[in-house]
Amino acid sequence: MRIRILFIASDYSSGMIPFASTIINMLSKNDSFDVFALVVNSEHNSYVEALKGFDDNHLVQISYPKSKWKKLFYKFYPVSIVKKIMELDKEIKPDIIHLLTGDFALAPFFISHKVTDKWYYTVHDLHPHEVSYNGLIQTMLQKYIEWGYEKLRDKINNLTTSSQTQYGELKSMYPNKHIGFTHFPSLITEQIKEGNKQVAELEEEQDYILFFGRVDKYKGVDLLIRAYLNSEKLQSHKLVIAGKGLDFSNLINDNANIIRINRFIHDLEIKDLFSKALFVVYPYKSATMSGVLSIACYFKKIVLLSSIPFFIENKMSSSVFFECCNIGDMREKMECLLEISNFTITNDKNYEELYSEKTLVNDYKNLYEIK
Repeated sequence: MRIRILFIASDYSSGMIPFASTIINMLSKNDSFDVFALVVNSEHNSYVEALKGFDDNHLVQISYPKSKWKKLFYKFYPVSIVKKIMELDKEIKPDIIHLLTGDFALAPFFISHKVTDKWYYTVHDLHPHEVSYNGLIQTMLQKYIEWGYEKLRDKINNLTTSSQTQYGELKSMYPNKHIGFTHFPSLITEQIKEGNKQVAELEEEQDYILFFGRVDKYKGVDLLIRAYLNSEKLQSHKLVIAGKGLDFSNLINDNANIIRINRFIHDLEIKDLFSKALFVVYPYKSATMSGVLSIACYFKKIVLLSSIPFFIENKMSSSVFFECCNIGDMREKMECLLEISNFTITNDKNYEELYSEKTLVNDYKNLYEIK
């Protein structure tokens, strides 16, 4: 008998879309599952391409509001999602309803409704990231998001995470709950695999040092810039910081060797971006879970990583570590990598082992206790 699952993905951020869609797509191919999905699309970020194999009976899409005030109200109580969840619960009668993407805005719904054992919740950030607040409203919104995450963890009895560290903490925090570990899915999409679009800003560049991803305070890009600027040897190669977010113009100070691409990088551009990189650096000050490793691993690039637990848990043959937040150690490790003649990893076994469909499907069978 196939287990009927309703996945909910209300977060449409560039990182959450491949996270959720990979899980939804892989489980839908397996005979043990009958998969339905309720997703939210914004004007610029959408699940349409990632879930294009689904028919209208199995995929329900909701549009994020365009009005400023409707957006604000939506964050505090998304009526359209709540209404659709209740409708689908009656129509398809799922055995499991699983919130995949944080889904903080649904917290008030769980406070006012009875929560049964068929609800599951993926815990992304057990501890809040270091965030740069921009005014009172943003500060209040961030605190509300953190409150929403906490309430959902508290109310839902079935929890899972892709961090071994968080898994251990959740077991201690909630000894009477069902806690599971599920590997982080690959962020590699078909568009990334087949991508043939050049990054316009890098048309004449190659053999650069690369940071890729949304640039937030906790990701340590400021430390990377300082380490790079402290070394004449490193500046023989360009440093590319690609991804929307903080610009660090005060640190870069018009240095022509640092290329800051402060915009969303489309999946079709990622192949070009990674293929021309010498090696990749992820200098995170902290991280609970991250999918960036799967991209570097897929393109067989050496990755210099800070020694945070999640990166150590997911180390590969291509991983090189430096002491977290130690600028001097980061600089020395980057200089050592410049001296290696061959930066391409020829053994891609790590990618298949860590991000295979079989591994992911087995994880969710164990989580849902399917024999």
